[in-house]
Amino acid sequence: MHAEGTGTLGEYAAEHGAVAHSRSKSRDDPLSVLDEEDRIFANEDLLRIDHVPDQNKIVGRNNQIETVARRLKPTITGGTGKGTLLLGKSGSGKTLVTRYVSREVVERGRENDVRIGRAVIDCAQRRSEVQTVIHLAKSLNEPEKTGITIPHSGIATGAYYDRLWSVIDELYDAIIVVLDEIDRLAPPDDVENVPPEEADDSKLLMQLSRAGEENDVDASITVIGISNDLKYGDRLDTRVESSFSPDEIVFPAYDANQLGDILERRRDAYREDVLTDDVIPLCSAFSAQEHGDARRAIDLFRLAGEVARDNDAARVTESHVRVANDDAEVTRIQDLIRGCPTQAKIAIAALATMDEFSERSAFKATEMYRVYRAFAEAIDANVLGKKRITDQLREYETLKIINMTRTSDGYREGTYLQLSLLDDSSLLLQTIGLDERCANIPIDGRMRQHIVSIVGP
Repeated sequence: MHAEGTGTLGEYAAEHGAVAHSRSKSRDDPLSVLDEEDRIFANEDLLRIDHVPDQNKIVGRNNQIETVARRLKPTITGGTGKGTLLLGKSGSGKTLVTRYVSREVVERGRENDVRIGRAVIDCAQRRSEVQTVIHLAKSLNEPEKTGITIPHSGIATGAYYDRLWSVIDELYDAIIVVLDEIDRLAPPDDVENVPPEEADDSKLLMQLSRAGEENDVDASITVIGISNDLKYGDRLDTRVESSFSPDEIVFPAYDANQLGDILERRRDAYREDVLTDDVIPLCSAFSAQEHGDARRAIDLFRLAGEVARDNDAARVTESHVRVANDDAEVTRIQDLIRGCPTQAKIAIAALATMDEFSERSAFKATEMYRVYRAFAEAIDANVLGKKRITDQLREYETLKIINMTRTSDGYREGTYLQLSLLDDSSLLLQTIGLDERCANIPIDGRMRQHIVSIVGP
C-alpha cells in the first residue's frame, strides 16, 4: 500500500485528497457566502452537463444536427419520423445534439398547431423495460388533463403500456422518444439463454415502433436510441430491425482543438479576465486524453472554477485545473458506481486493495472472495456467497471498471474466473472510501499481511 500508516479506507481517501478540494480558511460566519457576490462565475448554469446551448455553441456537429433534423422533420406536421440510432463514445455530443434538435422540432410543431411530446429517458437509471415505460408515461402525462395515474408498481407491464397509449392520444399528435444509453437495457454479453426477442431493449423497441401499426395509438411515435456501443445495432433482434428499422449515425470523438473551441464558447460562464490563458488549453488536453469527451471537458472547466472559488482565489489558474483533474477522476468513478450496492463496493474495494498490496494485476475470483469476506466481516456486513458477489460484479464489467475472463492453468487446475481492474486501484479506493459504511474497512498492517498471505507479495 502506498500509505503505510493508513488504518481504514476512509483515512486512505482523506490522505489522497478525495474528501474535499477546498482549502479556504474557515469563516466566523460560514453563511456569509450566501450574501457574497461570486467573483469567479458570471453564469455557472452554462457549464451544467444538461444545459442545451444554442447552435452557435455546438462545435463540429453540423452534419449530425442536419441528419437528425431530417429524421425528425415529419413530426412537425404530425407524421412519423425515421427511427435512428446515434452511436459514439461518451461525450461525443449524441445526447446534446438530440436534445437540441428535438427541442427545435417541438417549437416548429407548436407553430403549426401540432402537439409534439418529447421524452428523454436515461435507460441507465431505469435498467428494465417496465421501469422505462413507467418513467416514459410519467414524463409525458399531465394527470390534471388526462385523469390518468401512473403508479410506481402494482400493475402488469401491459397495463402500463395501455396507460402510456392513452396519455399519448389524449395529449399529443406526435411523440419523440429518446432512449439514452439504450444498450443498458440489453443483457450482458456473458448472460446466456436470453432469446434476443426477450431482452428488455428488444421488447421496448418492439412495442414503441409497432404501436401505430397495432392501432395502439393514433399519434405518431418516433424513437431515437443512443448508445456508446458502436456495434449495438448488430445485436438487435431481427423483428425489431424490421419494425424499428433504424438509420445509424456515428459521432466521432472530439480532438483537442474542438474541445478548446467548445470551452471557448462557454467562456462567458466566467467573469471577465478571471481565466488565465492556460486554463482552457489544459482542460482540453486532459479531456482529449480521455477519448475526446466533451462532457468531461466541460465538467473539468467548471470544477477548476469551483476549486479557485473555494480557495478564495482571484483568478482560475493552471494549478486549479490540475487539482480539479485529480478530483474529476474520483468524480468519474463515483458517477460510474452511483447506486452501487454496499456489497458490490466491498467486493470492488477487495479487488482494488489486492491490486495495491501486491505486484499482481489479475486474481482468481476465489482469492477476491476471501478478501471480500474479510472486509465484510470487519464492518459487520452480511457475507454473500461467492456466486452472488461475482454476479453483482458483472455489471461493473459492462461499465469498464472490471475485466472478468474465464481462463485455465492447465488440465490439472481446470478453468476459473479471473478478475482484473480496468481503472486505477487508488482512484477506486479513494472513491469507495467516501462511502460512510465502507470507510471503516480496515487496510492496516494486519489486514495487509492477511491479503499478502492470500495473493502473495
